[in-house]
Amino acid sequence: MSSQWTSPVPDSTLTVSGDTPPAGVLRIIIPLQFAPGLMVSGRCMSNKRNNDDSVNPPGLLGKSDKGPVFEPGYHDREGKFTFVRNPEERELSVIHDLTLREIGAAVAEPDVMRRVYRHNRDSLWALYRSETAERRDPKLIGYVAYLPLSEAGHAALQADTLDACDPNLEHLAANGERPAALYTWAMVARGACDLASALVAFATGLELHDSVPIYGRIGTEGGLKALQRKGRSPTADKAKMGSLFRVQITEQERAILHAMPVVPGTPKRELKPKHIYSTAVAATADDVARAFAIRAAVFMAEQNCPYDEEFDGNDQAATHILGCVDGEPAATLRLRYFGGFVKMERLAVLPRYRLSFISKDIVEYAIALIRKKGFTRIYGTSQLHLTKFWGRFGFRPLSKNETVVFSDHQYVEVMAEFPPVSDAFTPYSDPMVLIRPEGRWDVPGVLDRSAQRPATNPRRV
Repeated sequence: MSSQWTSPVPDSTLTVSGDTPPAGVLRIIIPLQFAPGLMVSGRCMSNKRNNDDSVNPPGLLGKSDKGPVFEPGYHDREGKFTFVRNPEERELSVIHDLTLREIGAAVAEPDVMRRVYRHNRDSLWALYRSETAERRDPKLIGYVAYLPLSEAGHAALQADTLDACDPNLEHLAANGERPAALYTWAMVARGACDLASALVAFATGLELHDSVPIYGRIGTEGGLKALQRKGRSPTADKAKMGSLFRVQITEQERAILHAMPVVPGTPKRELKPKHIYSTAVAATADDVARAFAIRAAVFMAEQNCPYDEEFDGNDQAATHILGCVDGEPAATLRLRYFGGFVKMERLAVLPRYRLSFISKDIVEYAIALIRKKGFTRIYGTSQLHLTKFWGRFGFRPLSKNETVVFSDHQYVEVMAEFPPVSDAFTPYSDPMVLIRPEGRWDVPGVLDRSAQRPATNPRRV
């Protein structure tokens, strides 16, 4: 590579303007690492699109291309190759650990990151470095994350009611939808902030990057000092931690970005995922019947458990979780609530799905549900050969462990303890959220719709 791209803004800075109505406009200069923003999205980088014939072939991208580029990369001055792509779900835990180290503990929980990512995969881009453009043995070195806001989310941001730690999915554009705005969620890319932002702009499409507003907030003392030191208007000294700003790029800067020589990746030929997984609370009689059918097949048919022992009288007082693979019932487990803990039990997975990820998904979903309800301790009894499986989720044998035998099996008492989540439900939570269907608290339910009618207080006289 003979030519080298340089950041369009000297000293790794971007011109941005405050946008906190109704205070007016605040002209500021802020270091890019505190105001990442060369990115915008609204089109899902789905497998279908990745394999479309219109995707750029390998080689340098022409200057006229403005559509999304598949896994764009760039040769740096040190001869290394850096590129971005949507991370695999198994990498999310690594990304969250990186966030805790670089940003601190006051960040969204892993299950929130996973939920947002599944809602819109363009919300998260991982940054990798490899020796060559062949991308062999890439090393994850950072990421760029943002919230693609719907019209409602854009309004909530401007009204300062957007919950960035646990965003309402109604405030986010879904896969395939064009966002009304972009809110910078987080960025970790030591020494590569400019490059990471630019590559994400190509990955999501320069046309979108040029046309959708991008916002962020001052999140560090360094960023605040930069605002105050390099402000271009008398109102710059009014900036404070948490101030909302809007990224603005000059035409010259935009032209330099568009001319950046990026190298597209080669899409995989798989047109769709092998399997589609879904996990939810069994909310209907049909869902519960499916869960019971799985348990009957696993425990009664495979393990010769008598009917009365499997369906033990506790099912009507429990929450049942149902996991499906490609729409077919595949796994289930049961939750029962006690004073200071939850008992997780009756995990059953049909034989043909035991090599899939559904067992992992259903346990992680149940843990997230339990923590959202305010519990931090989960108790269970594990069959002896499954203690390693439960250990992956943080379950450890109890010190008091007694020999537990029932239904012809010996069990080990196990327990997992988790830190409380910041958004756990309390009596002071939104009452309209508390009455929504179990596990679907981020989606308005039938009673939300009923609230649109005026109160007539009907009663029988």
